[in-house]
Amino acid sequence: MSAPATAKGFALIAVLGLLMVLSLVAAFISSYAEQRIEQTFQLRSRLQERLDQDATLATLLHVVATRPLLQNAYLLRPPPPTAASYDPFSRALPDVDISQYPHLFVDDRPYAGIGSAIFALQDEGPLLSLLDPDRERWTRLFQQHGLGPQQAERFLDQLQDYTDQDDLRRLNGATSSDYINQGLEPPPQRLMISPGQVFNLLDGTTLHDELLAILPFATTRSGQLHNLNTAPAAVLQTIAGIDDSLAEAIVRERQNKPYTDLADANQRIGRIIPLDPLAAPSQASPYLRIKLWTVMTACRQPIWLGLSSTPTSRSTPWDIDYLFSLDQEQPCRTPQPVAFPPLLEPAMDG
Repeated sequence: MSAPATAKGFALIAVLGLLMVLSLVAAFISSYAEQRIEQTFQLRSRLQERLDQDATLATLLHVVATRPLLQNAYLLRPPPPTAASYDPFSRALPDVDISQYPHLFVDDRPYAGIGSAIFALQDEGPLLSLLDPDRERWTRLFQQHGLGPQQAERFLDQLQDYTDQDDLRRLNGATSSDYINQGLEPPPQRLMISPGQVFNLLDGTTLHDELLAILPFATTRSGQLHNLNTAPAAVLQTIAGIDDSLAEAIVRERQNKPYTDLADANQRIGRIIPLDPLAAPSQASPYLRIKLWTVMTACRQPIWLGLSSTPTSRSTPWDIDYLFSLDQEQPCRTPQPVAFPPLLEPAMDG
């Protein structure tokens, strides 16, 4: 083969090699750019989720500060001025039919917030307390989740050993040495601030999934009020004499209209509810739990925020008592739309 032909062959190979290198470089640049675009899109989506949650939370704090809490709902729009002796911050308005006005229930119903945010409000008054636990009711709650009385006793003993002021061991409890031996932080020997602290107990890892399911029914307030208007069905079933069918009937009927008192509930349900009329409030407590999550995260990682409503305070209308996020697997319940934008009305200050 002549020299010119050989040179042309090498040139062709060189050109083909260069084209191959350029194609690989182009493919790398394209893949890199695509990854960066995808990362940018994900960051933008997460930022928008955070903005939606922050905007929803700010709106809810505005609602708590400026709207009255009537029975089991925040009233978003005041009754007409013609209503006799209307006090926007009265905690007892028997002549106001809540169903006739836009409102937000405080019985853990999901609502569509701003953007992709979803929220639920829960009155913490009727939830089971982690401060002074009612052992019989806690045992029934454990049994609802497939746990036996022995596991409930062990959990409650560990809980009280964790929060009391001494380092003595109850029968099924644990002391600081037990936690240190397991490589865990020793108990602080003080009351819990947030319900998420139950995972710090010695059996918190072993019972992790069960505690996740139980956590919505627990509170670090005094709790345990027999409020038929705001108590979840699972909590109602822990009351002696209330079975699952009666609990479901109570929850189903209150969705139409809140109960004015125990006699009203007995009449509407058609059964005698085994409670003391003087120990069954119909008004929600000033302790509120706000849960926030987004559709984009498949309803995981909800934010839990505990509020104490202080409408008579000279400094703030509410106090934030705890705030934490939880990677909780929960069903994506269809949220109800908020038919009335809370921020379009002036504050209900009389």
